[in-house]
Amino acid sequence: MLGFRINREDKKVHYAKRLIFTLFLVAGIVLSANETSLVETKNVAPNPLKVGEKLTYSITWKKVPAGKRTDWIVKQASVNGEDVYHIQSQMRTRALFRVYSFQNQSETYFNPVTRSPVRFQNRLKDRGYRATVKIDFRNGQAEYEKVSRPKSKSPQKREAKTLEIPPGTQDELSIISFLRSKQLALGRTYFFPLLAKGKVHKATLTVERREFIKSKVLGHVRTLVLRTSEGDRFWVTDDERRLPVKIQVNKLGGLIATLTKIEPEN
Repeated sequence: MLGFRINREDKKVHYAKRLIFTLFLVAGIVLSANETSLVETKNVAPNPLKVGEKLTYSITWKKVPAGKRTDWIVKQASVNGEDVYHIQSQMRTRALFRVYSFQNQSETYFNPVTRSPVRFQNRLKDRGYRATVKIDFRNGQAEYEKVSRPKSKSPQKREAKTLEIPPGTQDELSIISFLRSKQLALGRTYFFPLLAKGKVHKATLTVERREFIKSKVLGHVRTLVLRTSEGDRFWVTDDERRLPVKIQVNKLGGLIATLTKIEPEN
C-alpha cells in the first residue's frame, strides 16, 4: 500500500491502522473464474441487523490492550428518499498505547433492502493528521469529497470527484452489515466492489472453515472463519445473528479485535 520503504516500527503502525481504521478493509484483487459475486448472492432471511444493536470490541496487539471500537445501529432514517439504517462506529487507541495515537468516527446510511450504502462520512485523527471523507451514493455514481490537513499548521487540502461505481458498492463501514446480510457457503470465494481511499476495489472473501471458539459474551459458539484477500481473518457466528466476534491481522501476528459486549443483552 505504501509507496516507500518503511522500517520495523513503521510496519507495526501500518498493520495496526489496517485493523483499527476498518476491521474489514481489503485490497484490489485479480478475480479468478471460481469466484462468485457476493452482490448477487442471496440475502440472509430474516435480516440479522437489528436497530439498537451495539457491539463493542477490545483491540490488542501482542496481547497488549491497544484500543476499543463500538459499532451501533442507531435508528431508522430516510436519506435521498430511501429508508435506511443509520449506523455509527467509534474507535480510539488507549492513552497508554505508545505505538500511535488514533481516533476515528464514521457513519453510514445502509439500505437494508438493497444491502447498499446511501451515504458515508468518516472523521479521522491520526496523531497530527486530520481528515474528513464524505460520500453520496446514487444512480451508479459516488460523489466523493475528502478534506485533510497533514499537520495542525499545514494548509487544508480538498479532493472532490465523481466515481462510476458497480451495483452493490460498499463503503468502509457498510461492508460489515453487507457481509452479515449475505448467505455464505463453506469453501466458496466471493468478490464484491469496495470504495476505499477514493478508489473502487474488487475485494475478495473466502469462507475457509467452521470453528468453535470461546467468546466472553457468547460462551462456546460455532463460527464461520472468513479470510480476506490480504490474508486477514475474521470469525462470524454461524447462526441467524451473524455476529462478528473476532478479527485477526495475518501479516504482523498478535493483532486482534475481540467482541466484549453486546447491547441490548440477549
